[in-house]
Amino acid sequence: MLNYQALAIAFLFLFVSSAHADDWRAVVERAGFMGTVAAGASYEFEPEHAVDLSLGGYPIDDEVFYQANLVYRYSRWNTPVREDVWRPLQFGFFLVYALNSDKYFLESPDKYPYPDYYDFTALRYGAEFGTTYTFMRSRIGISYRIRIFDNGVIAIFNNNNRDLQYYISSGLSLQYLF
Repeated sequence: MLNYQALAIAFLFLFVSSAHADDWRAVVERAGFMGTVAAGASYEFEPEHAVDLSLGGYPIDDEVFYQANLVYRYSRWNTPVREDVWRPLQFGFFLVYALNSDKYFLESPDKYPYPDYYDFTALRYGAEFGTTYTFMRSRIGISYRIRIFDNGVIAIFNNNNRDLQYYISSGLSLQYLF
């Protein structure tokens, strides 16, 4: 199954490879809900619209589990700062798909009230907000993202504990423009 998923990802990259070289970014990030570390590519099909595809990993006990991440991101403002570009407010939606198993959450850590605290699914979705600053001379970009899962939104309304660490995740991204 993993080979078919890798083949589908490779096909997606080949399908859109007719784009101009300036539209692609290699991305490495400390990704929060998208994995402890994630790596992939971003394609901007308009200055305001981008799609990211990455592979992330997260440890449970001594085993690393992998996931595919797909993000659509909208940047209303593309503000020039001398030779650089700043996107002060970006908004996006994301999908996360578990690759090691048919279940995204294989087990709940001890800090949750009972073993099946999270529902088991291979697919999760959510929303993100962020900002990106791109240094055009060096072709390096830096982004900060705040993400919330679908079940995080539900938990905010259903739980008395309002500790944000259980509902919201942040990530820091380093990008290279091709």
